[in-house]
Amino acid sequence: MIVRRYIVDDMKEAVVRAKYELGREAIIISQRNIKIGKWYNPFKKTKIEVTVAIEENTQIVPPQDTSIQEKEKKEDPPHIIPISVEDAGLSIEEFKDLITNQYQYSGFERRGELSKINVFIGPTGVGKTTTIAKIAAREHLIHKKKVGLITMDTYRIGAVEQLKTYANIIGLPFEVVNEANEMEEKVNALSYCDIILIDTLGTSPKNQDKIYEIKEYLQKVNKSITTYLILSISTDKDTILSILDKYNYLHYDALILTKFDEVNHLSNLWNIIEHCPFPIQYICNGQGVPDDIKDATIDNVFAFAKENKWI
Repeated sequence: MIVRRYIVDDMKEAVVRAKYELGREAIIISQRNIKIGKWYNPFKKTKIEVTVAIEENTQIVPPQDTSIQEKEKKEDPPHIIPISVEDAGLSIEEFKDLITNQYQYSGFERRGELSKINVFIGPTGVGKTTTIAKIAAREHLIHKKKVGLITMDTYRIGAVEQLKTYANIIGLPFEVVNEANEMEEKVNALSYCDIILIDTLGTSPKNQDKIYEIKEYLQKVNKSITTYLILSISTDKDTILSILDKYNYLHYDALILTKFDEVNHLSNLWNIIEHCPFPIQYICNGQGVPDDIKDATIDNVFAFAKENKWI
């Protein structure tokens, strides 16, 4: 048996290198995280050590490209799984195990429960208001909870009316906050509710003034809150990383990922799992209220990927 060991940044790199050097019949037999750097360096970089093997009598047929770099450029972006099930020779269950083992502390493993007061933040256009409506309908209609809605998004035209319409349809109490000093009063007005959902104004991660303003409003609540950052999975990688960084000023506790129905692969989900330590609470895949929202579990992600023929 021919065994090769690769030290790589991610599983995609390991798979591409293995396929190039050993051919498509190679299999991954182990992977683990290791620290690279001098023993005295407290900032050693984490890499992945991947061990790959192939039977000695197997004919190795490398890809036709003359370099790994050229092959990587031509391949599609990485999915939630590094390559297709057919290429890897693994079953979907084996791929699930690979992801679970590789990201033992991923957001999928650490979802929590909605708290009494829940705040939803994020850029414009990620579907915050619709997501809040989905959660409200789910908690009220399915779980029979008393749910109250608050919006402080009085900047966007139609934002108040949009959430108010959802509140009327579902039959929920609804409050509007026009300035920061009203926050505590509006929250107290809904104190009889089991769950309070607060919509905030959407803003670019580059607009720090608006982010500071949101912080000012939230500080006036004067109660414990759970904050969810909503991200669209259709956003490009660099922008996602910028959002994760800039919105950290608001001390979000978990993520909600939207617009799964608008993408053709799950490369951004892969990147979020790699770069963000926070739990992922929900995934959203359409505009339907309350149907198009699911708990963020690896099984639900794979089911959605399979439904869309991504794996």
